[in-house]
Amino acid sequence: MLKLTSRWNRLYTVLAVVSTFSIFSCQKNSLTLESPEAQLNKKAAVSAQAGATIATLNWDQTYQKIDGFGAFGGRIVPFFESAKRDSILDYLWGGSGLKLNILRGKVLHTYPFNQQTKVVTIKPAGVSIDLDPNSTTYQNLTADEKEQLGQVWIIKKAKERYEVPFVMASTWTPPLYMKTNTSSISAKWFNGLNFNTSSTAFARYLTGFVKSFQNEGITINAISPSNEPENVFSDWDASYWDSSHLGQFITNNLRPELNSAGLQSTKIISSENAAWGTADNFLSGMDRSKVDILAGHGYVEISGIITGQRGFNQSPSMWNFSIGGKPMWVTEASDDGGNYDNGIEGGLKLAVNMHKLLADCNANAYVFWLGMLAFQNNEALICTKSDGSLEFPKTYDVMGHYSRFIKAGYMRINVAVQNGNGLLISAYKEPQTGKFVLVVTNTGTAAVPLDINLTGFASGALNNYQTTSSSSGHWGNVGAVNPNSSGVYSLTIPAKSISTLEGNKL
Repeated sequence: MLKLTSRWNRLYTVLAVVSTFSIFSCQKNSLTLESPEAQLNKKAAVSAQAGATIATLNWDQTYQKIDGFGAFGGRIVPFFESAKRDSILDYLWGGSGLKLNILRGKVLHTYPFNQQTKVVTIKPAGVSIDLDPNSTTYQNLTADEKEQLGQVWIIKKAKERYEVPFVMASTWTPPLYMKTNTSSISAKWFNGLNFNTSSTAFARYLTGFVKSFQNEGITINAISPSNEPENVFSDWDASYWDSSHLGQFITNNLRPELNSAGLQSTKIISSENAAWGTADNFLSGMDRSKVDILAGHGYVEISGIITGQRGFNQSPSMWNFSIGGKPMWVTEASDDGGNYDNGIEGGLKLAVNMHKLLADCNANAYVFWLGMLAFQNNEALICTKSDGSLEFPKTYDVMGHYSRFIKAGYMRINVAVQNGNGLLISAYKEPQTGKFVLVVTNTGTAAVPLDINLTGFASGALNNYQTTSSSSGHWGNVGAVNPNSSGVYSLTIPAKSISTLEGNKL
């Protein structure tokens, strides 16, 4: 089990290996609607509320496809040992909870590996994953064996119970004997894979990991050979990569090895840098030809760290290189700085981060860092109080405003906003069924009147789900919003809130 350490130290040390680059705020895409501007102005003129923010949804103007939302299945041992582990699974991936469709796992560096047979052993031999954590047999396992067993349980139960469609696994470090400094778990002093001796072995290790889970009846849909490859100062398990070597390893070693093992459908994710802008810089100089999913994390940029910022990036930058039609995923984000905040302020930080990465930077998927923790901390969606009861910070609610309503396969559609009043608004549609979702975040201290217009389609009543500072439910339905005679939906967005409006195209 990794020691939970303040992540800002890790991000700060990026300065040692990454050149400071300019950060440009993502700008809201304000493409001209396909309908004439006069029509838009006419709709605005019939707005029912004076001074209201006007949001016009255009059904036919689409952007990226959404692949979904997820969380990391850890920290593994506390998750597995928790007396409430079954409930936690349901709260995260179950139908009564967040309905997450992505589970992020970890390629542990401690697996026994037979280099001759290419077999990776992912759990202790002869031990059932249903072993009671309080049993003597479990207590006699080593710390590494407990972590290995726990991960198989988490992933397998999530797949069996909720049919979680997508499991990815990220690699913090190769086995130590494959690194340039074989005695260090960290990436300090640029400690990483020994390319001269271990490139083939590491590719086989990753492939063996996927094959062993396959033998357990679990499909690992995607694998990432690195996690925050620029981090060379933190004490936890990490491996240094430069973009050139990582691209070469994926193209020349990992993809061929997966293919030779019959794993052609296993996708490769890269490069999972600590911040979205860092990933832009890293991936732009990398051979991406065999990378299936381009990925970065959602933490603050270097320039933000210099000025004392921590946690969620509140102004991520659009990537500047051509992605070639490949999906872009946020594979980790949380608030890793400051005091524990389970209230609306903490939730709104996540809401801003998600909106800007999805609506301004065109990310296709968003994966939160920790699903649960055995104590109270901003890095988890579900925390555990000192009395053992579970606590759901507002970040849990915010995640649900996206994950419960926007399903894999939805398309983001254009929202033209007039008189914004600080509202962050994005919209998504399911082309086959006609369902659509509007997510509205108000970070301000005053309620904002909002009028919604529809272009290219009509709808009946919109169900309105809200989370505010005082709401006790996670995403309570506060009632239906009906259109007026002009087809305008008028409502008020509370101060410090996030709202999801769900409707159906007629």
